[in-house]
Amino acid sequence: MFLLVKSQKHSQELVCLMITDPYDRAGSQLVGNRVDAWTAHKSETGVVYYYNSVTGQSTYEKPPGFEREPDKVPVQPIPISMENIRGTDWALVSTNDGKKYYYNNKTKVSSWQIPPEVKDLVKKTEERSTESLASVPSADLTEKGSEQSSLSAPAINNGGRDAVSLRTTIVPGFSALDLVKKKLHDSGVPVSSTTTSEANGGKSNEVTPSGESGDGMGKVKDATEGGDLSDSTSDSEDEDSGPSKEECIKQFKEMLKERGVAPFSKWEKELPKIIFDPRFKAIQSHSVRRSLFEQYVKTRAEEERREKRAAHKAAVEGFKQLLDEASKDIDKHTDYHTFKKKWGNDLRFESLERKEREALLNERILSLKRAADQKAQEIRAAAASDFKTMLHEREVSINSHWSKVKDSLRNDPRYRSAAHEDREVFYNEYIAELKAARGDDYEMKSRGEEDKLRERERELRKRKEREVLEVERVRQKIRRKEAVASYQALLVEKIRDPEASWTESKPKLERDPQKRALNPDLDPADKEKLFRDHIKTLYERCARDFKALLVEVLSSEAASQQTEEAKTVLNSWSTAKQVLKSDIRYSKMPRDDREVIWRRYAEDILRKQKQDSPQKEEKPRDYKI
Repeated sequence: MFLLVKSQKHSQELVCLMITDPYDRAGSQLVGNRVDAWTAHKSETGVVYYYNSVTGQSTYEKPPGFEREPDKVPVQPIPISMENIRGTDWALVSTNDGKKYYYNNKTKVSSWQIPPEVKDLVKKTEERSTESLASVPSADLTEKGSEQSSLSAPAINNGGRDAVSLRTTIVPGFSALDLVKKKLHDSGVPVSSTTTSEANGGKSNEVTPSGESGDGMGKVKDATEGGDLSDSTSDSEDEDSGPSKEECIKQFKEMLKERGVAPFSKWEKELPKIIFDPRFKAIQSHSVRRSLFEQYVKTRAEEERREKRAAHKAAVEGFKQLLDEASKDIDKHTDYHTFKKKWGNDLRFESLERKEREALLNERILSLKRAADQKAQEIRAAAASDFKTMLHEREVSINSHWSKVKDSLRNDPRYRSAAHEDREVFYNEYIAELKAARGDDYEMKSRGEEDKLRERERELRKRKEREVLEVERVRQKIRRKEAVASYQALLVEKIRDPEASWTESKPKLERDPQKRALNPDLDPADKEKLFRDHIKTLYERCARDFKALLVEVLSSEAASQQTEEAKTVLNSWSTAKQVLKSDIRYSKMPRDDREVIWRRYAEDILRKQKQDSPQKEEKPRDYKI
């Protein structure tokens, strides 16, 4: 029997391979024989399946000639804990059936025997312990019951069941020795000295299904967790000739779907179903396999819901198609049992549940009932209209009686077309309509007079509202005009500088004792506009006064006077400024605009002088001619 277990602590899967003992197969056929290649396995749920190591095929049916009893196949053991041995790459793994084995975290190798690294660690620790105990009297050691442990047979001979370990001397202060011996003692694997260990084989042998070296186990572990071992070549042989990566991924997902992997299922639970499938081995990396599996189980739920919705929609459409085909057998009196007797064997009938079938059938029957009722109502309405037309032609009045009138109507086809129970009903409706028409005439007259009176009152009310609005509009216009006038007066009183700004002048205006700047009839925008209009008026007045000053001061005589530097009031602003600055109109004009206005005025004077000088020269010439 061979058991290979991988730790759950490192997210690794569990594989259990059960084969016959290699020593009991001396007289069996070769390994390549078809019957001998089959092995029996049992999943976590207890289902027995069979695997062919030659063809890689797995099946739930027992192969022909397979003699092993399925009931004797043990359930796969599950690792429950793993303890790393300090100072080595090895760890001690415990399973749920009480067995323990060694697992190398680096090389991914498992072994039932004590690995050499652990032996060396035990040897070194015991040597240090012996040196420390050299000074201790032998009597003390005897009282403490110190005994040397011996190595028993390898655990692979009995699957680790009967491994017996002797108690080892425990000396305080040697934690490494205590830790290793305690782990070996708890695991059921015998603690051995260096000499005994070498006598039992020297090196730890990795267990394989056919008693081979660790290469076989490497292959099994590679199929289980995707480890890339140098000795395992089963995955790399077909790497070049196999399908592409996209095809492998597609086949892997198809395999998960074929194997019935449920949504949100666990990797460890579903692994026995898929591990022996060739499409599982086609994905080289364990991480890729697991990521594809996790992605599949997460998205599978939504896919199943979509598939169920699509299947349900197709089933509903099929049943509706069946109802269309069976429309001749369906009327408003049809029930579910009658329909089932004739069409119950149709696949489209069986594809839906009974509740949905009944709902769709009842919906179809209800539509037929509504159509029949509507048609009956239309027929009855037409009969009623014809019957009332007949009564109108026979001049039936309000004072007529049905018992006397009906005898005179029996021979009319419109009388016979109406149902017996509806004839008197139609007659009473006609009489009620005549009475309502007479009452309506009176009501219409009285209602007309009331409407006229109401319309007259409405017009008077609207006229009064318009007059009130007009008066209010006039009052508001007057108030606004007064507010504008008072605000303009305030501006004349307070603002006299044409260079004043609105932001600086606004607080000054609001401090007016008469509150003319706070009049509610003026908006802030209106106030600012009036202010800017006032500033514009001030500026224009100053500009006019300044131009008048220029006309008065800068006359032709003043322009003809030159300074020592040949400057005049028309070609030198500094010279003109000396003449103008004594006048108040000069100081009222903004500083930046004084020179601009002077220059324009001087240019106009000079241009006029140039225009006048040629005319003066031409006149004497004309006189000479």
